[in-house]
Amino acid sequence: MFLKQLDTIGFKSFAERVTVDFVSGVTSVVGPNGSGKSNITDAIRWVLGEQSARSLRGSKMEDIIFAGSETRAPLNMAEVTLTLDNTDQALPLDYQEVSVTRRVYRSGESEFYINNQTCRLKDIVDLFMDSGLGREAFSIISQGKVEEILSSKAEDRRSIFEEAAGVLKYKQRKKKAEYKLSETQENLNRVEDIIWEIDGQLEPLKEQAAVAKDYLEKKDELKNVEISLLITQIQQVHGEWERILKELEEVRGQENELSEKIEANEASLKDQRDHVESLDASIENMQAKLLELTRDLENLEGKKQLMKERHKHFEENKSKLEEAYEDLSDKLVNLKAIAEEEAQKLKQIKEKRENTKQELNQTTQALKQDLHLIEDEIEDLKSEYIELLNKQAAKRNEKQLLEKQLDQIHSKKGSQIDKFKDLRSERAKLEEKLTSMTAELETLTTQREELESQVQELNERYEKNKQTYQEWQEKLYKGYQYLENMRSKKEMLEEMKEDFSGYFHGVREVLKASQKGQLQGIHGAVLELIDIPSHLLTAIETALGAQAQHIVVEDEQTGRQAIHWLKTNNKGRATFLPLTSIQPRSVHGAASLSQQAGYVGVAADLIQYDTAHSKAIQHLLGHIVIAEGLEDANQIARVLNRKYRVVTLDGDVVNPGGSMSGGAKKQSKQSLFTREKELQELSEKIVAYDAKALDVESKVKKLKTTLAEQEEEKEQWNVKLSELKKEEYEKQSDQREMQLKLDHLNDQLQLFDQDQAQYDQDSHHADQQLTDLDETLRTLEEQLVSINTKIEELTTTKERQKEDEANLQERRQKLQIQLAEQESAVNNQKEKADRYQQEKDLIQQELRGNRVSYQQLMEVKDSNQTEDEIQAQIESTRTDKEETTSSIEMKRKERQELAADIQQAEAMLKELKRRHQNFIQDLQQKEVKANRLDVELENMLQYLQEEYVMTFEKAKRDYPGVDDIDKASTKVKLIKRAIEELGTVNLGAIDEYDRIKERYEFLKGQQDDLLEAKQTLHTVINEMDGEMKRKFEDTFTKIRAEFGEVFRTLFGGGRADLQLTDPNDMLETGVDIVAQPPGKKLQNMSLLSGGERALTAIALLFSILRVRPVPFCVLDEVEAALDEANVDRFAKFLKEFSEKTQFIVITHRKGTMEESDVLYGVTMQESGVSKLVSVRLEETPELLEA
Repeated sequence: MFLKQLDTIGFKSFAERVTVDFVSGVTSVVGPNGSGKSNITDAIRWVLGEQSARSLRGSKMEDIIFAGSETRAPLNMAEVTLTLDNTDQALPLDYQEVSVTRRVYRSGESEFYINNQTCRLKDIVDLFMDSGLGREAFSIISQGKVEEILSSKAEDRRSIFEEAAGVLKYKQRKKKAEYKLSETQENLNRVEDIIWEIDGQLEPLKEQAAVAKDYLEKKDELKNVEISLLITQIQQVHGEWERILKELEEVRGQENELSEKIEANEASLKDQRDHVESLDASIENMQAKLLELTRDLENLEGKKQLMKERHKHFEENKSKLEEAYEDLSDKLVNLKAIAEEEAQKLKQIKEKRENTKQELNQTTQALKQDLHLIEDEIEDLKSEYIELLNKQAAKRNEKQLLEKQLDQIHSKKGSQIDKFKDLRSERAKLEEKLTSMTAELETLTTQREELESQVQELNERYEKNKQTYQEWQEKLYKGYQYLENMRSKKEMLEEMKEDFSGYFHGVREVLKASQKGQLQGIHGAVLELIDIPSHLLTAIETALGAQAQHIVVEDEQTGRQAIHWLKTNNKGRATFLPLTSIQPRSVHGAASLSQQAGYVGVAADLIQYDTAHSKAIQHLLGHIVIAEGLEDANQIARVLNRKYRVVTLDGDVVNPGGSMSGGAKKQSKQSLFTREKELQELSEKIVAYDAKALDVESKVKKLKTTLAEQEEEKEQWNVKLSELKKEEYEKQSDQREMQLKLDHLNDQLQLFDQDQAQYDQDSHHADQQLTDLDETLRTLEEQLVSINTKIEELTTTKERQKEDEANLQERRQKLQIQLAEQESAVNNQKEKADRYQQEKDLIQQELRGNRVSYQQLMEVKDSNQTEDEIQAQIESTRTDKEETTSSIEMKRKERQELAADIQQAEAMLKELKRRHQNFIQDLQQKEVKANRLDVELENMLQYLQEEYVMTFEKAKRDYPGVDDIDKASTKVKLIKRAIEELGTVNLGAIDEYDRIKERYEFLKGQQDDLLEAKQTLHTVINEMDGEMKRKFEDTFTKIRAEFGEVFRTLFGGGRADLQLTDPNDMLETGVDIVAQPPGKKLQNMSLLSGGERALTAIALLFSILRVRPVPFCVLDEVEAALDEANVDRFAKFLKEFSEKTQFIVITHRKGTMEESDVLYGVTMQESGVSKLVSVRLEETPELLEA
């Protein structure tokens, strides 16, 4: 497997997509400082699963996304794809090529892909875990790793070897296990506290549950008596209710008959009253008509008199209207003639006025036409002149602004120099203060460490006592409870034994059927029929295996019946050993083995069983030999010509023919072979734990007193330590703050040089702009002079034109005067015509009024009746009046007779209603009684439903009723009083007691599980410690051997070694590096020169790579501190190493470049944006020469 390609976009300074193709040798990436070449390393580290933003030289993960530059906007996403050649199937994927993609968005979301398939980060980490590219692998080595080797203490340097040994994952697992252990202990304490608390609740709840049960029993008795009483009462009330309903029906029938008679009489009386009302209406109408006829008669007589007076008035007015009409008609004819003449004069005057207006407009137009053209041209030139003046002013302002900016640049540059001096002075003061503060902090740290040591010693004593206390407390808490659990477990095992638990399904069913008498002739399973000594359990279990569950039967017929029974009932399968047909087996030559070393005996002879089962036991175990150990078993098998099976006491087996089987065997907690032994052990433990309980309680009390005293002392020391830590923390905060100020000053001083260069650049740019502005201003001045000349020429032409305008203006004024006179004449003539028209309208209006009056007068004349006609109407009206008076008298007589009949009918109706009211009162009384019984019945039924959730039909069916209602009522009262005397009853206590008891038992089980988990975690931690020691020691030995060889290769001689600071403590020991370069004495690495130390560190890294090889390795400026000679040796060694491992090197050293197969250059031509170029050195050797 090797790295083929890296493809990235938006990652750090790579704003555009960049693709890097790698070869299976040495690929170097070069470029100036700050160009972004180390971003290649970060990209590879990130896509392989790095989660720490600090390791990627950032503060948060979003910092790796391209943040933008002066000319480019920030991107919202960073993506890196790594493509690997997987033809050797080093990665567990069935692909020749594997690509891994990681993508992050500015919103914080991340995406991961393997071969363009969505996955999780964990999938990527798991993919590379055992490939040499995992987190603990040395696939990426930066300059920081070299510095870590150079600057670390011996104890800190150990972490590098731990990474190489791959023990970091064990340390993490150990840390998790210790955390789980702490959690388990806390849970155990919590469970024990809860058990103690629950234990105090059980007894009160038990008493409350007993009261609640008594309450429920009484409630049940009350229910039986009360329901029976209710049934009898309901039946009685229902019978009374039905009797009342029957009487109600009879009364309602009589009431209905009487109601019908009343309705008939009321209907007849209504008809009579309606007839009276009709007669009253007729009389009233006739009286109204009589009144109207009287009024009409009076009107006709008045009208007759009025006609005589109107006739006389008509003759007088008719003559006057005819004379006035003739005078107005003559006057109207004269006014029409005058009005026409005045209108003709007005028309002539208007025509003259229009001619004058036309001449005036022509004169004005001629006057203005030429002058407007000249004025328009002058205005255009003035606009252009003003525009040029604006441009000139803008350029002058721009020039003034540039000159001002230039002055500011010179001023800032000068002030920056003064500020630079002040900053240097301030930095010196801060460095002096920081040195003093560091010394004070060291003193405080020493004091704190001494006090921590004392507190630690006290804590260790306290924790040791506390641990002892907790251990004894555990024993105390679990004492009697543990006894109970063991008893329960013993009982469970006995039940399992009786239920044949652990046997195969078919075997268990046959044994149960035999026990129930369903099958005859069953002797039992082999395991039930033998007694095995405890030291032979493993050997016999291995020898028998599944045969231990074979069933011994009386004869073949019994076996066939059992098999038929299994088939018929679908109960599984089993193997049967008929005593009549089974053949025993034996070991020929067993007697000669008695003197053989390690010989125990034939398996069948070492166990006890009934002789009746001898043939079956001899068949299974008679041909198996038991030996002490595997070597003994092999020797015995050779003596027996490998014809028989030999089993050791540990369960290892030498089979016939010579094959062997063995190893560790996981024992089941409930093995059939160990069940009897476990039952016996439980009985012994129960006796032993009874004796220990009292002794534990005494020890716990003494330890509790000691702990209280130590805890008080510990609190006093912790207060002192807390105060000292607080003071140290404040000093550290001040130191960090001062260091930040110093870093800020250094940053400002660094920016000074950049600012000075920027000022020079800005000054040169401003000078160039000023030169360009001066040239522009000269051009604008020339254009302004040219336009001004044109304006003066046109102004002269305009003056001449104005002289001609004066003559035309004089003529225009005369025409305006003439036009005004004509306008006045038109207005006068128009007013005169209007007056004649108004007078004409008045005369016409008066004529129309005269005609109307005359017409009205004629209408009145036409409408007048003759006196004879009016006299005839008067006679007719008098006749109608007399007839109407006669009819009124007749109607009044008829009404008097009808009123007498109505009075008699009303008396009869009143008597009927009185009788009806008596029926109604009787009916209401019976309805009230029926309703009361109905309500009483409904209440009893409702009480039965609500109190006992029962219908009357169900109650009558399930309960008998009572013979004596009074006696039953008394019993109900007595039971209710007894219930009241119980007081407040907690009905939930029954369930709560059961629940608490169940929880108590559950917690006891949890307590056992936690104790078992605690022991398991202790075992796991010890096993991991052992594994870490072994791996660290093994890896250290290999690296040590490689280190000497690699050192001699890189230095061209000399020797070097790795030494453990504490060989007896492989979990904490540090690692020292001693080296002897050629021509020097053997000494610690810290005493070597800078270059020698760096090369020694590189030698160690290459030694680790030899021990822990990786498919490819990224080296990020690891040779930066080497001189040229050492770089050349490093590069040659790297070239040799690259035959087995692919290297990607971030470098700027020529020696490394010369040994590279491919060279990539990273540049930053555009500020903030990295670019990539590549050249194969073997194709262009002249590049290095240049």
